[in-house]
Amino acid sequence: MEKVNIAKIFGSDVKDIMHLLNSSGKECYIVGGAVRDMLLEHKDFKDIDLTTPLRVEQLKLIFDLNQIRFDDRALKYGSLTISTKKRRLQITSFRKDIQTFGRSADVAHIENIEEDAKRRDFTINAFYCSYKGEIIDPLGNIKDLNKKKLKFIGDPEKRITEDYLRILRFFRFIAVLDLKNKNIGSNYLPIIKKHLHRLSELSYERVAIEIRKILLAGSPVFALSLMNKVGLYEKFLGVYSPKSVLRIEKLERRLQLKPSLVRRLLALEIQNPNPLMSKKEKKYFKNLSYLIDFEHNPDYLGYKLGEKASLDFLIIKAIKNGVSIKTRDTDKIKKASTRIFPIKFSDLQTLTKDLNATKEKMDLMEDFWIRSGFKASKGKLLGLLD
Repeated sequence: MEKVNIAKIFGSDVKDIMHLLNSSGKECYIVGGAVRDMLLEHKDFKDIDLTTPLRVEQLKLIFDLNQIRFDDRALKYGSLTISTKKRRLQITSFRKDIQTFGRSADVAHIENIEEDAKRRDFTINAFYCSYKGEIIDPLGNIKDLNKKKLKFIGDPEKRITEDYLRILRFFRFIAVLDLKNKNIGSNYLPIIKKHLHRLSELSYERVAIEIRKILLAGSPVFALSLMNKVGLYEKFLGVYSPKSVLRIEKLERRLQLKPSLVRRLLALEIQNPNPLMSKKEKKYFKNLSYLIDFEHNPDYLGYKLGEKASLDFLIIKAIKNGVSIKTRDTDKIKKASTRIFPIKFSDLQTLTKDLNATKEKMDLMEDFWIRSGFKASKGKLLGLLD
């Protein structure tokens, strides 16, 4: 494989940290998802993990000497986290599992990259990238990546019992990589179903992170159908509606919208949605939930909510009520979202000193203006006060 430009692809901050650790005489590598996504030509690297044969005590010493602050809460797993100006980076010593407990493990430090690769979850996540930009495939898994095969490393049941979160990661990769039946092992679902009850041992925060990523995938239809097949959808998301799942994807493609968590939560009527959302999303969810109970014309929606929120509203209503979305309505929304109300607060201040009364008059005129199809002139609107 050709060498890659670390600074250009992953960022100069990542390269600087790798250079610092390499100065100790031990190689530092980018590992896992970032390397996988780079090889698949995905360009958005949200999480970049580093690994090195350096012991965690040596990492602490290097960071202390260079006045780099670190988070050592995962110290017992051989990991430290530092923050650059651009992102947080987790740096983990090469390790192997001695004994596992579903989500935690007793680990031992090693210096062999092949042994480190063997303890990872899926073959497509066992790639390393050196400081010089060399791609290293210790277990010979590049064929799986080229064919987009999602395979556990070694014994799938052993991998799952080592960390039950891998059940959700399995479905997440199916969703994010848009995989189909041909891309996954036929014996995986029975094993997953057998251990499904062990997910209750995990913190819901960790579960929510994975479910959120599944629901935000470009095309989660197949992943959600498999989750329903093993009973996972009902366990965490509620009643499964294949028709609704298919329809929301089709409508998003038709209206050229990126996946929206709030839109999908409301359209699919997901149970217990709060843990999946950020503070900002919760506010948007609450506002849209209130609007869904009413009927609003496209002019009102576009002007009051803006184009994106209005289209979210139409999609949710279309799926919940089994109705179609008309092109003329989306066109009206787009135009209405650009309208500017011709009356200013200062236009009415000379007529009354009562601020509440002024606001009430503004609201009445704005409502009339919207119902006129934005055609009522400023003079016509002020004339309503006579």
